[in-house]
Amino acid sequence: MTKQINHIYEFGEFQLQTAERLLLRAGKPISLTPKAFETLLVLVQSSGHVIDKDELMRQVWPDTVVEEANLARNVYALRRALGDDHNREHQLIETVPKCGYRFLAPVTEVSDEGNGFLIQRRIRARIISEEEETSEASQVLDGVTLPARQGETQRAILTLPQPHTRARRNAMLGLLTLAVLAALVITVILILNARSRSAATPIESVAVLPFANLSNDPELDYLAEGLTENLINRLSHVSRLKIIARNSVFRYKGNQIDPQKAGRELGVQAVLIGRLETHGGELLISSELVDARDGTHLWGDHYERKVNDLQALQTELAQDMAGALRLEFSGEEKTRLARPSTMNPEAYQLYLKGRYYWNKRTRESEKKGLECFEHAINLEPDYALAYVGLADSYSVLSQSGALSPNEVMPKAKAAALKALKIDDTLAEAHASMALIDELYDWDWKDAESEFKRAIELNPNYATSHHWYAMYLSAMGKHDDAVAEIRKAEALDPISLITNTNEGWILFSARRYDQAIQKLQATIEMDPNFANAHYKLALVYEVKGMYKEAMEENLKSEALSGTNTRAVERLRAAYETSGWNGFCREKLQQVEDSSRVYLSPRDVVLTYVQLGDKEQTFKWLEEAYKERTEPLLYLRVDPRLDPLRSDPRFEGLLRRVNLAS
Repeated sequence: MTKQINHIYEFGEFQLQTAERLLLRAGKPISLTPKAFETLLVLVQSSGHVIDKDELMRQVWPDTVVEEANLARNVYALRRALGDDHNREHQLIETVPKCGYRFLAPVTEVSDEGNGFLIQRRIRARIISEEEETSEASQVLDGVTLPARQGETQRAILTLPQPHTRARRNAMLGLLTLAVLAALVITVILILNARSRSAATPIESVAVLPFANLSNDPELDYLAEGLTENLINRLSHVSRLKIIARNSVFRYKGNQIDPQKAGRELGVQAVLIGRLETHGGELLISSELVDARDGTHLWGDHYERKVNDLQALQTELAQDMAGALRLEFSGEEKTRLARPSTMNPEAYQLYLKGRYYWNKRTRESEKKGLECFEHAINLEPDYALAYVGLADSYSVLSQSGALSPNEVMPKAKAAALKALKIDDTLAEAHASMALIDELYDWDWKDAESEFKRAIELNPNYATSHHWYAMYLSAMGKHDDAVAEIRKAEALDPISLITNTNEGWILFSARRYDQAIQKLQATIEMDPNFANAHYKLALVYEVKGMYKEAMEENLKSEALSGTNTRAVERLRAAYETSGWNGFCREKLQQVEDSSRVYLSPRDVVLTYVQLGDKEQTFKWLEEAYKERTEPLLYLRVDPRLDPLRSDPRFEGLLRRVNLAS
């Protein structure tokens, strides 16, 4: 027997025993790795005080150089083992930014009556005779120390076997021991091989999945979405890291996430899962980086900040995650990772709200987003990203037909120019400027220059690749357009609009069967995406498959919010008068709508469908005055083929700078 001092520390329902290296919760043991146990012991022994990360690592790994990520993994494992729910009232381990950790719970050290407990060597010798098994089973437990009766010392019991069974049982015990050891060795080898394979392949692709809003307050959704999008944008500037774009990852919002499945679907090696909640004015955030190849935990941490400190938190989170991935940065990348977009926390929150509404893509939400960006600019007049948001809001309101391009696109251009004047290195600002050059100014050369500059500044910005692909399609550079849209898809693999617009590019290239295949695959991803049904209807129409075109049109109308009676009238018109009847009913509904602004684009293509050239050219002139679609795709849109031999069409191409 050997004597050891057993320090016992109690906090809440937990008990930590040093000699036995046990963590108990309500008397039940909790499994911990040796280093996690040592980390907890150091924290508990310094309860209430901040322990510097370097000091903590020195105590847990004396005379050994290890990465800080090892400490973060231990702390994360401890939080899970302790059931730390990040609620301030129940939190046990606090992260102290830029410093270390603090154990928050009150700790009581319990001492034994003497110099400690008597620790006895335990002999595993489950050897009792068949005759003894019945009479002594209630007392003998496989060599495990029995609970002491009142006034007795605990003792280990060794029950010796009967002589006539010893040889047989020894042989069986030896075989069993060998089998267990063999299984253990094989398991260890498999684990080590898996880990060595993962370690040998550096992580070069990551998806930041939508942070979950645990506050049960829908008003805070914009914070969770903004945190996710900001982290994506910051990491996208790291040239050696492929980071999946927003559209794809946000399809996982509100779902139970299997990291390995998400990783496979998105084509990445690691995924970041995060949670956000507020308590008493504080923002509580936890994050976990998981290797999607084998499900192992790579890094995790917990952060507490005031909501006003959100930008500093995002910077720290991005830096910590990059550190866990062992990424090396250029000086410019370090600057971008750390630089806040504004020093005004209220303006920043308004910017996040603006993007939250902008991403919803409804007319009402676009207008709400516009108001948020304008308010942010009033608070911070030199806020470049807010001007980008303003430009994008005006552009989308113009493209959707909600407002006249002549009314809003000059405002969009002024906002984009202001953003570039404040910060010429913003990829988002150059992409927004390119879109305005293309859609409204018909300055094709400058548009291409701006798209290329945006991609040069941030090759991971999927939107730049997407919009540039559409530009290339409008220029008739179909192969280049397909290649570019697939770059966007590599960064945003399950983005519905990106996949749909590959279908449009294939349609413009007259690759109709490929377009149908692509659009059908997109609809399989989400049958409720109206735009994919609309563009599939266009392909069916030019192929003369009018029944299929009608069905896809009706699906698009219903999913876009057209009332049921109007959809039924469209179907009845087709059944009564065929495709022409369907188109006339659609035109009538557009003209009868109570919209304040009637976009020429909603009329001109219907007259093309009806084969009415005079009305088509009349409305093309209106589209020219309004500087709106379908002028962008005059050179390539197959629906306009019946007009191409008319001199008026060639004149229109010259006026929008698209003549060959």
